[in-house]
Amino acid sequence: MRLRRGFSLVELLITMAFIGLLARIAVPRYGELKRRAIAASILGDVHAIRIAAFTHYTEHGAFPPDAGLAQLPPQLIDNLPTGFSFDRVDYDYDWEVWTSTNASGNPETLVGITVLVTDSRLAAQLVKTAGPGYIPIVTATQVTFLVSSAS
Repeated sequence: MRLRRGFSLVELLITMAFIGLLARIAVPRYGELKRRAIAASILGDVHAIRIAAFTHYTEHGAFPPDAGLAQLPPQLIDNLPTGFSFDRVDYDYDWEVWTSTNASGNPETLVGITVLVTDSRLAAQLVKTAGPGYIPIVTATQVTFLVSSAS
């Protein structure tokens, strides 16, 4: 009787094929799961920014002015969590304020939060994850959520 000291080549190949098959199934699902988690985090931040903006509007009668890309409007700092930043590793926030004149000649202001992402699938996931009450304006790499329109 011969002592068996290791695995045969066929056994190793079958095991490697099985592990490869499992990895091929798991890796895409991990990427999708990660995108959904990032989208949920972004929407939580957008919600916090909206609450801070409405708090500022209630206290001062106006929304903070437009801020540059990845720059937190100073008027919102007191109403956001400590250490909150508009500059993130995988995405950035942009506080947007657009002013125009409506058909009756009155000024109208639109306020929004733009999320700039590098992954178009993350932008699509943001729109999919956003629930009622969020009005998204979408391009391939950015999603703008309307905060308010005021006349």
